[in-house]
Amino acid sequence: MSPSPERQPSFHLYSYFTLGLSILFLGFYFMEEQLHWWQPATPKLLPIALSGYLALAISNVLRSHGQQHKQTDMFLPSLLAEILFLGMLMLYVAPQQPDISIFMLISVGLGNLMLNKRFGYFIAAMATLMVLSSSFIHSMNQVTDRLLSGSFVSILFFIESFIIQGLKTRLLEVQSNAIKTQSKLYSESRFNDLIIDRMHTGVCVVDNAGQILRINRAASERLGGLEQASHIHDPMFERLQYWHEHHLQNDESMDVPQPNGSLQSIIISFAAIDDLSTLVFVEDKSTVARRAQQFKLASLARMAASIAHEIRNPLNAISHASQLLQESEQLNPDDKRLCDIILNHGNRMESIIQNVLQISRRSSSDTQWIQLNHWLAKFIADFTQQHQVAIELSGSEMDVRFDPSQLHQVLWNLCSNAVRYGEVNMDKPIYISLGKVNQWAVMTVEDHGPGIDQKEMNYLFEPFHTTSASGNGLGLYLVKELCEANHAEIRYHDKKGSGACFEILFARDFANNQNLKFDA
Repeated sequence: MSPSPERQPSFHLYSYFTLGLSILFLGFYFMEEQLHWWQPATPKLLPIALSGYLALAISNVLRSHGQQHKQTDMFLPSLLAEILFLGMLMLYVAPQQPDISIFMLISVGLGNLMLNKRFGYFIAAMATLMVLSSSFIHSMNQVTDRLLSGSFVSILFFIESFIIQGLKTRLLEVQSNAIKTQSKLYSESRFNDLIIDRMHTGVCVVDNAGQILRINRAASERLGGLEQASHIHDPMFERLQYWHEHHLQNDESMDVPQPNGSLQSIIISFAAIDDLSTLVFVEDKSTVARRAQQFKLASLARMAASIAHEIRNPLNAISHASQLLQESEQLNPDDKRLCDIILNHGNRMESIIQNVLQISRRSSSDTQWIQLNHWLAKFIADFTQQHQVAIELSGSEMDVRFDPSQLHQVLWNLCSNAVRYGEVNMDKPIYISLGKVNQWAVMTVEDHGPGIDQKEMNYLFEPFHTTSASGNGLGLYLVKELCEANHAEIRYHDKKGSGACFEILFARDFANNQNLKFDA
């Protein structure tokens, strides 16, 4: 049998009906001299029967509160006892009382509410047998002279059962559809909640008084940790009132305080939901600026790629001609030195063209799960063998999701910069450490060189910005682009002249998932 929690209220109703009916019967018994309702044929048997019926009613009430009935046949014994008791009253105890069949009609109706169709019709058949037996045994009774004759009541039993079972079936179907619809709506609501909560765009819903009705994680972080039921900052509330009055957006950034005491610049915009609530979009100013910068750089990359293709052929011709000229025996040392300069700068230009083309035609990331400690062990062996430097690895085991080839390129560029600018050797190693910051998987790469000058910080990850005469300024820009393509973030920490420290924050939603395949 399947669970049927919807039948429990019906059993409560039936138990209280039997209790009330038993008390009513006892009241009629104690007032028999005034009412003459029972007119019992066996007066001595009547109080015993009524006491037994009262005990059955109390038992039903206790059972309805004391346990969860999950099977339809658990109600059947109580209903059979009810019908048999009322039938005994009609047959032997009080055959002169025709109203007992009416109470039996109510019992049959309640029984069909609790039982399935087969048991419901069985209860109706039992009641019909009791009524027809009473009509047959007491054929001269007044019951046969009334509209509620035995045959008519018997027909009513089955009509009642048919109607109640039909209505109950329909109601159960409606209830089942309602439960399915509710479950579907709940799933869709949870689905929408997860999408909204994981959006990079901050969104929150506020009422006309500025109280937050709903807020996602991104908006909470940008608004200094505000939660639901909090009040938005006063400058935001002033802009909200201005928007309500004039329906004009203010695109200027505003500063909001953060828990650590700093200020964060945000850009907010509004959209009407109804007369009582407003949707607020919260964007980080630096994020908006970075998107605009990325769009501009993408356009420049395409243009640079076109130019690089045009430059490449004449550059190859110049390099080839200088090589042929250098092989001439008639050249003096000064001319050979000029040829070396041409070749060196030609190779440098070729390197710039290769980097530009690599950025412009960069393919999408093929992210895979990487067991970072095992992967780093291979990387360190390859890098140290080629550059003859030391690398020290520390930290706990960590699993991240990243494109392995792109992660190799990112880490190779960072370590190469450490070798070139960080005074790294066998005695001064590169330090790679793994850890977690607020559930983010983090990898840091640092050296003990002079670090990066403070005035260069604002241009650190911009393309073609370099402080080296031999550099092209595309290495860190490419590192940043590859990290963002893998939902990661790279940051630089200023160590005040005691070395450079780059920190890679891997995607939080991808960390610590052990159910996917790993790439070593």
